[in-house]
Amino acid sequence: MSTIGMYLRLALRNVARNPRRSGLTILAIAFGLFCLIVFQALKVGMHREMIEGTLALDSASLQIHAADYESNLAVLKPMRDVETAMAALQRVGAERFGLRLKAPALLLAGPRSSSVVLAGVDPAREPGVTLVAKRMVAGAYLGVPDTVVMGQALAQDLGLDVGGTVRLMAQNGSGMPAVRNFRVGGLFRTGLDSFDRGHVYFSLPDAQGFLSSAGAVTEIAANMPPDQAGAIAGELRQILRPENFQVRTWEEVLPDLKQLIELNDATMGLLIAIVFAIVGMGIANTMSMVVFERFREFGVLAAIGTTPSGIVGLVMLESILLGVLATLVGSVAGLAACVYLQHHGIDMSHFISNNQYFAASHVLRAELRMSDLLLAGSVTLATALLAGIYPAWRAGRLEPVKALAHT
Repeated sequence: MSTIGMYLRLALRNVARNPRRSGLTILAIAFGLFCLIVFQALKVGMHREMIEGTLALDSASLQIHAADYESNLAVLKPMRDVETAMAALQRVGAERFGLRLKAPALLLAGPRSSSVVLAGVDPAREPGVTLVAKRMVAGAYLGVPDTVVMGQALAQDLGLDVGGTVRLMAQNGSGMPAVRNFRVGGLFRTGLDSFDRGHVYFSLPDAQGFLSSAGAVTEIAANMPPDQAGAIAGELRQILRPENFQVRTWEEVLPDLKQLIELNDATMGLLIAIVFAIVGMGIANTMSMVVFERFREFGVLAAIGTTPSGIVGLVMLESILLGVLATLVGSVAGLAACVYLQHHGIDMSHFISNNQYFAASHVLRAELRMSDLLLAGSVTLATALLAGIYPAWRAGRLEPVKALAHT
């Protein structure tokens, strides 16, 4: 039998010598790995839901405005060359985008009023960018001229229903007051009260006519996978002249969301460090007890010619075996749990029913990336290896005579 085979046989025998202790150690490490795999998968799924849910409300993955758009949001700042921006989007492969004309406005219905963001949108393109058209609960989505679509909560606040009349007041493109009556054509409910109470939509031609801004567009919102927005924005900035256009990704439009995700990542990193520190201490404690109980055995091995490096290797091999078994158990259990949570999810409606980051869906689903699974398993094995170094070093330094005399 080769030396490696002999060491492996001895390591397996020693791990099985005290099945209760070895089993508890393996289960403890496996449970830590299981929790990390599941928590990481839920975190990835939660971030995806947060990003997609928020972008689906109104902001989209990427926005294009006039270069001076943010200098005074109360004044209309139409883009000078909308066709150029549209052509640039199509050139970089961003086919799903909508044209918008936005302005702050005041809604009046009898004695009641409310301040809102008024958005004229292209009824044909906007449903491919945001989810409002999919959340209609009454009436129709911008199918008839001179009609508006508003949130159900806002309509209730104003005492309105489908077919009712509402008066809009805003500042037109010339800086003069614009006042006009519109009929309520439909009501939507996204699940986020602040959004439903703060946004009113009508068709882009109606908006341009109401605001005396023929052909004007203040915003182009493009929808794409969020992780591709940065690269596409970079391409657009090379195509579009910066003195005419401003290109912003969702991370720039929604800095609070980006910071929240970064905070979650940092918290998860701290949790991982704590769990693996506990795992490492557990393995080190187990192996220290093993070394203490087997002083005489190590003395015999040294007396028959086993080198200190051989004894160190034997103890390290036992530590690695514990790590391998725990990694297998934890990975299989974590993978099974993630598959279940990916298909069934966790209903969070009781906790996040009015959360802007989960407007698209209240079901939290796990999203396990193979890279995360491999990383968690690798770190577990590395932790087992590092945790076994000191006990192994201690065993390798034993003097045969003193070890044989140990009782």
